[in-house]
Amino acid sequence: MNRIIGLLVLGLGFSLSNCGGNAELTQGSIEQTTWQLIKMPTKMPKETSFKIAFEAGTLVGKGPCNRYHATYYASEGTFSISGGIGRTQEDCPASGPLEKDFYNYLHSTNTIGYKGEQLVMRSSYGDMVFEALPFTTSLD
Repeated sequence: MNRIIGLLVLGLGFSLSNCGGNAELTQGSIEQTTWQLIKMPTKMPKETSFKIAFEAGTLVGKGPCNRYHATYYASEGTFSISGGIGRTQEDCPASGPLEKDFYNYLHSTNTIGYKGEQLVMRSSYGDMVFEALPFTTSLD
């Protein structure tokens, strides 16, 4: 009997520990919005800047070194990128690995939504969290 109670308590502990990482997201449109990355699964230096804008099924962005673009589909909290992510090919040894991680997370995103005022793009790697900027696609 004690063994069964112990297993139940252990199972409950695992269930509660998983709640924080899979917080419920609110659905909403991302059309004609622009965002600045504030958190991603890879540790990111404070001065690092990734921006992304969404308009009419196309996303454009600017990382620490390169610009990027892709065609996306978003509906009812799901998200996918059609094909690959096009980008400029500037040689940036300092930020290159971080940009590669960002593109992998972006391409792997399968869930999108809002947590309060923040945009969350979720993949198997973890969450990328963004704060809102005034809408623009120039991103300079």
